Amino acid sequence: MPALINISFGKNGFAMTNKNDMNELDRRKFIQLSSGAMVAASVAGSALTKPVAAQTVTTALPDSLYHGSGWETFNPGFWQVKDGLLRRRIKNYGDRARKTGFPYHYETHQKNDGVMPMEYDPSLPAGVLYRKEWKLADEWSITAQFVYHGNVDVRREGDSETWQMFQPGYGLMGIAFGSKNLFESYDKVRNATFVTWRDDGKFGFLRKSSKGGRPSKWVDAPVLEEGDVVEISLVAELREKNTGETYTQLTANLVTPGGQEISISESVGNRSAEGYVGLVGRGVTDFSVPSFNVDPGSNQPLRIAEVDCYTCYPLGDTLHEDQGQWKVRFVGLFASDGERVELRVADSPNPKGGWQQVEVAGVADIVNHEWRRNTATIDVTLPANPASKTLFYTVWKDGRDVTSDPRIAGDRAGAGTGAGAGTGTGTGAGTGYVGDVPESGNYVGRLPQLQAPYKICGLSCHALTSGLQQRTEQGWKILGGGDQWQFRDQPTVEAYKHLDDYGFQVMCWEDDVWYMELVLYPPSTDDAYKTVIASIAGPTTRWQMMRHWNVINPGDHDYGMDDVKGPEQIVIRLKDGLGQDRDYMRRNFQIVQHLITGDEEVDPLANPKKWRAWKMPNRDFTFVILDSRLWRSSQDTAMWDDEGWGHQRELYDRADPTRSLLGEEQFAWLQQLVKTDASRLICLTGINGMHTVWTGGKAYSKTDEDFPQRDRVAADYAGWVAAGADRVLELLGSRDGIVSVYGDVHNGCIMKNKEHGVIECSFGPIGRSGGRSVISGFGREMQDYDGRPLEVTALYHKTHADPDLNKHDSGAPFYWNFLEMAFDPRQVDPTIDLRVRNLVDPPSEQPRGGGFLRTAASGTGRTPSSYLPEINTLPNADIRVVSTEGEPIRGTRSGADGRLTKTALVGIKQGIDVIVTAYDGQRSQSQVVTTV
Repeated sequence: MPALINISFGKNGFAMTNKNDMNELDRRKFIQLSSGAMVAASVAGSALTKPVAAQTVTTALPDSLYHGSGWETFNPGFWQVKDGLLRRRIKNYGDRARKTGFPYHYETHQKNDGVMPMEYDPSLPAGVLYRKEWKLADEWSITAQFVYHGNVDVRREGDSETWQMFQPGYGLMGIAFGSKNLFESYDKVRNATFVTWRDDGKFGFLRKSSKGGRPSKWVDAPVLEEGDVVEISLVAELREKNTGETYTQLTANLVTPGGQEISISESVGNRSAEGYVGLVGRGVTDFSVPSFNVDPGSNQPLRIAEVDCYTCYPLGDTLHEDQGQWKVRFVGLFASDGERVELRVADSPNPKGGWQQVEVAGVADIVNHEWRRNTATIDVTLPANPASKTLFYTVWKDGRDVTSDPRIAGDRAGAGTGAGAGTGTGTGAGTGYVGDVPESGNYVGRLPQLQAPYKICGLSCHALTSGLQQRTEQGWKILGGGDQWQFRDQPTVEAYKHLDDYGFQVMCWEDDVWYMELVLYPPSTDDAYKTVIASIAGPTTRWQMMRHWNVINPGDHDYGMDDVKGPEQIVIRLKDGLGQDRDYMRRNFQIVQHLITGDEEVDPLANPKKWRAWKMPNRDFTFVILDSRLWRSSQDTAMWDDEGWGHQRELYDRADPTRSLLGEEQFAWLQQLVKTDASRLICLTGINGMHTVWTGGKAYSKTDEDFPQRDRVAADYAGWVAAGADRVLELLGSRDGIVSVYGDVHNGCIMKNKEHGVIECSFGPIGRSGGRSVISGFGREMQDYDGRPLEVTALYHKTHADPDLNKHDSGAPFYWNFLEMAFDPRQVDPTIDLRVRNLVDPPSEQPRGGGFLRTAASGTGRTPSSYLPEINTLPNADIRVVSTEGEPIRGTRSGADGRLTKTALVGIKQGIDVIVTAYDGQRSQSQVVTTV
């Protein structure tokens, strides 16, 4: 049996005492764990070989919205530390979220006669908080003390008294056991059972109701008054049947304020009693927990590891030069409260004298308020031009270096305890930690040198909830499901094992980055950040983000509602009574804007102007981030249906020429950029499928049409706005060297518009599935649904291995993929290289999807109608070509020798004069040149 530790918890701290000699104490109180106390984190291995030395910990636990270390939950917003004790939290910003998609879902899915119901019950399911180190089996016992603080009045004007949260018996407090992972909470309880007191005077076992499952079981108990203290205990004992098989006898006890002991017992299969243990609360019942005691029997504490810095990533698109100094913004997410974060940056991962001697490059407060939970925006001044060398950084919280990730060591030892940012992934060694990260997890952040060729990794559709792909004798197989349900850091062993070999400088996280609402519509700021952290701050993704420059361009799911776009997403934040909690949507928009830009303050009602351009320090390549969702026209096709035209449902056709894809302001900005940007190559992201090659949701729309207008899947593509997509393609084809890439559709694909010479690529998923189906006639030479001629180089799809629609080989890995992009503007004719890669592939592997695209800039854009002849001008200068009337035509760059190579012009006649202006940052030079 392990050494026994008592942790008595109080307002001024907690003390741990060896209890081997305290035999006079009740058996149920062998080990007393309380909020903030974490016994097993430093245990080296899964078994104790000697008693833990007696010790006293005097650290005080101030009030906090953080539940404390050693605990894990899918719903941290249910908990807090108040008055020095772990306590239930009842009210939160956006806590009346509803599980629903965009209103259009109801028509597409043919639910409720196609109409989204406006009235709903916002009562929340139970929230469960588990101890990470105790996954119990065989014989064990738990005892917890609860202080009942009454039921909190959360009523608002217009609330219905019929809601569950207002009904006697919905409020409860108690113990959870039998969970097979640490995220069984809310509506994701699969195996856990609760031993609880209910606020209508009942005590017993509460289980999720299921057909053929064991029912809940209750006995009468007192109705408590505010301030009452009770003790709930549960004992699990093995019993033997006549057959020799064993089962588990469960005995639950409630000790009332008057000392009465109420018991209830039942027999269950051993598996039902095995799993993680913790606390549960539901409804508006407020309570605190002075003690949580575990007698583990023969069970040993699991080895766990925690990280206080969830992640601290550089936003590459904020990099800029300011009076000769290069500056960039970082966003840091932290587990616990703190005062200040500092970043130190050096040109070596091991600077002379150690990192503590490196000058602080940026400092910021850690902010905790209504829609921020322990985050920091750090504006950092770099010690050198990032085009000249690779730089490294460390993160310091309140004077302590928190850069390393101890979870990696635990996972590689196969001792992780479950999913989520607070623990290892529980998948054993070989889950795919990238590069040369030490097994200890002691790595530092890295800012790769930004010089050509520019190598970008496109990533999309990241959320993970079940299963794990592993190598078997029969090839790659996805194992798991059931007990495996959890947020997992990666979907497969060996994910990104070879990532460093690609030499990427930039990670492009594009659309469906964290799926805010995929598993639950988070009813608190804490729960929202938990979803984000589980997706992008697991050990592998944390490494990816902290070892590369990042561009984050979220999509619909990331704002917490599928298919969010157009004017509807503005209205749903402005008004109540539209079937969703407006505060939930407001909060999510604030969180997302903060995470992708570092903005300290965000207007929850403003439509975000997310478009931006990142020009590399050498000014030879530009990465453009666009938004084709939030500024587009409504997806509704009905016009004046309440004024006599209701018999015609598609008068406002998707191809109507007045429809807008990017909105006037964003399109004008993009138009100016395309006509004036001097980079020889431009990559843009954020337009999710201009070419209509993917079908709508044919299965649930019950239609044979490839692209039904009133289908929420079809309407989600950028190409649904046919006129808007045409305008963008016309613009992008007006010069050479432009590529458009996007995520969202869960397919890897490389194609080229043969009329405009525009390359368009999709990538992902990197953790999800659900690839969009291809339209009839899909192939290497095809037309999209709107008749645009296309050349398809690669298709990597759940069903199809290539554009010829061949099936995948037996035993091939699942099609999780990223897009490898390389842009090299150094050549006379700059080159573009695009390849779809499986997550497990090294660079030496044949690209996936049946082909790859390597082309020169001259092979893109529409056929030139004239050229700018070769001329001499200022060296290494931005060149802008305008008409003699001042209309911008295009931009380009001169070489180091001042030579401007022959430059293609689209839509400009031969033999006319244009004005060519060169600017090298200090000098300018203009000349009149005649096109040829």
